Amino acid sequence: MTLFLPLLLVVLSVSTDQTEALALQQSFSPDVHAALREMIASLTEQRLELRSLKKESAAKFESQGAEIETLKKQLEGQVAFSAALTDHHRYFGPFNTFTTLVFKHVVTNIGNAYNDHTGIFTAPVKGAYHFEWYVSGQGGPTSGAALVRNGERIFLAYEHQRYQFASSSNGATLLLESGDQVFVQQWHHSRIYDNQNHHTTFSGRLLFIM
Repeated sequence: MTLFLPLLLVVLSVSTDQTEALALQQSFSPDVHAALREMIASLTEQRLELRSLKKESAAKFESQGAEIETLKKQLEGQVAFSAALTDHHRYFGPFNTFTTLVFKHVVTNIGNAYNDHTGIFTAPVKGAYHFEWYVSGQGGPTSGAALVRNGERIFLAYEHQRYQFASSSNGATLLLESGDQVFVQQWHHSRIYDNQNHHTTFSGRLLFIM
């Protein structure tokens, strides 16, 4: 019976004479009819199970996609850096023009948004960011540096002290678009100092995504 049923279905499917096929069907025994009904019921059940599996797979895929997006946003929200100007005794300037300071001694760079080759921080996402910078001078007329966003100077840290050690600092919270650039620019005609104790620093972090 098991081998007969597939052959029977082939015969029915290839038959071109509908009357002949109908007559052949009517000649089947009750057992054959029962077997056919059972096979049709089984196929129908399998189709329903397949549809159910497809729906479950689609739901799982959608759920996993939402989880991935959530994790992506969480990772994008982890942005913080802190760097000092240098590791050894050195003076910077005075220069006749405003000069971007490249803070080489990086202690934290979560999210890799700060570039220690250019001194530029690039916002990975739109949000509110907080920045702080500390400027030191020694034995010079002035020491100063400004926080710059996309070429616009925001705030200045500046100190005038002819002798001994001078220090100034400032901070700012900025609303940045994704791709905005922030850096510290040495004030023209000023001189900045740093050494292994890291007096001149630049730090920033993402407060929250907008």
